[in-house]
Amino acid sequence: MLEAAMQRLTNLFSVLNDMEPICVLNHVFVLREYMREGILGNFRRRLLAVLKADNDLQRPSVLESLIHRHLNIVYLAEQHISMDLTHGIQEVLLIEAFSGPVSSLHLFEKPAEQLTGSATEVVCNWYIENIVKDVSGAGILFTPIHKCFKSTRPVGGYFAELVTDLRELQAFVRVFGGYGVDRLDRMMREHTAALLNCIDTSLRSNHEVLEAVAGSMHSGDRIEREACSRQNVDLDTVIGFCIEGGQALAFDQLLAEAAGVVLDEGAPLIYSLLSGVVKHIPEEISEKKEIRRIRGVANSLNIVGDHDSEWIRSILEDVGGANDGSWTLLPYLFATFMTSKIWNTTGFNVDTGGFKNNIHCLARCMNAVIAGSELVRLEREHQQRQQSLSNGHLDEALDPEIHSRLSAEASIKSAMQLFVKFATGIVLDSWSEANRSNLVAKLIFLDQLCEISPYLPRSSLEAYVPYAILRSIYSQYYSNSPSMPLALLSVSPRHSPAVSLSHTSPAVNHFYDMDSGSLRSTDNKHRNVPRSGPLDYSSSRKVKLVEGSTSGSTGRSPLPRFAVSRSGPLMYK
Repeated sequence: MLEAAMQRLTNLFSVLNDMEPICVLNHVFVLREYMREGILGNFRRRLLAVLKADNDLQRPSVLESLIHRHLNIVYLAEQHISMDLTHGIQEVLLIEAFSGPVSSLHLFEKPAEQLTGSATEVVCNWYIENIVKDVSGAGILFTPIHKCFKSTRPVGGYFAELVTDLRELQAFVRVFGGYGVDRLDRMMREHTAALLNCIDTSLRSNHEVLEAVAGSMHSGDRIEREACSRQNVDLDTVIGFCIEGGQALAFDQLLAEAAGVVLDEGAPLIYSLLSGVVKHIPEEISEKKEIRRIRGVANSLNIVGDHDSEWIRSILEDVGGANDGSWTLLPYLFATFMTSKIWNTTGFNVDTGGFKNNIHCLARCMNAVIAGSELVRLEREHQQRQQSLSNGHLDEALDPEIHSRLSAEASIKSAMQLFVKFATGIVLDSWSEANRSNLVAKLIFLDQLCEISPYLPRSSLEAYVPYAILRSIYSQYYSNSPSMPLALLSVSPRHSPAVSLSHTSPAVNHFYDMDSGSLRSTDNKHRNVPRSGPLDYSSSRKVKLVEGSTSGSTGRSPLPRFAVSRSGPLMYK
């Protein structure tokens, strides 16, 4: 039947090639051109029709497959008729994908009457509403281990993981190209900018309260700190906004990673060139526009090391955010999050590497907002000093060492360590025998923050929480997990120190070699990629931890009664 249809199609094209133009009422019709317009119009209608399946978004991989199937038919027609259909198909795809100039590449402004691609708008709006914002209440959760979003119930016709994993996002990039990626990124920027504005509003409205909280934290007055923290307005609401911001950060990095993979496959020389250029970008606080554009392009392809901080920094620069002195109180605001009731309803999930209510996205948001706001603040201070110098104030000459990238990273590290110090203090002070599960969730959260932040050493939390407690917590979780390999659990920790650490982490990268009986671990290229576990500190540690040791930190332990516990004192209930 297929061969017969192809034969009839071939005969039709043969007849069209031999036919002369037809003149009807002073109008000349060229049948080949008439058929070309019909084929392209049919392709455009078909493209818009397959975007939705059962009144919901079609999976990008399925959409890509259907487009390729239609293209094969078009290419077959092109082989038997004298017309250029390929160029026409490219125009249709470009029209439907075009969403204005790419922000990090094009300098021209989009005309006010310029129409954007309806196909791109449909797909991008669906992702923003249903994945990033979760307007349908499908219980969208980001799973760090699987690097995708999951949902407790279907979002339209699919579960979230079927449309958000890297394979699907790569298909989205191949179909809609750089215009589609830029459009989706801009929509997430607009959403995140609104969330950052909410944080700014909270900092301004609670400025005096946060100053009092900061003073009580530094003085060690627990009663005053608790009294001031209770005056913080809409704390849970701000936490919700920060979690949404963390979800947007996670989704944008997945999109950037997918775009980078597609570019590397399609244009490896350009990808390699951009990767090489980024390594030699001058580390300056006040960057030139050209340097900033290059960094923006690299960040949109996940080539920059710290994607989240650079993304937040660019948003704050675009909207003029973090321009108030209240932003210096950001670590104290985040520390008061430890007093929220949201911790009573969360729990760590071994299988996903995150929490049941997406609270792990809060850690991602905290790290990015603190780092991004510090970079913006230091750059503005640098510009003000330059302006002062140009006005004749020679006594304020700029020291290049003070305003280098290293000084900015030191400032970020100081702010992050300040948050960890006071957040841990609040957690340990608020702990009670009647509520241990609350403490466990908070300690795991802080440990994950140290894991994902490139500005915090892995041992930052150990200065306040003994190593034995964290080890005990993770041991209980992973020993009770059905997904944990039995080979790891059956080997005695006394026989292999590596095995004793392998089931103490929410980011286990070890696997057991059944043939050789040896434990191997995967190497990680990037700082943000989880290493062998939350307790696998770098080799530069000054204190070597051994089996049975309580902590590598000096001084008296905050919880001495649990310092030598092996059985797991902090049961999660």
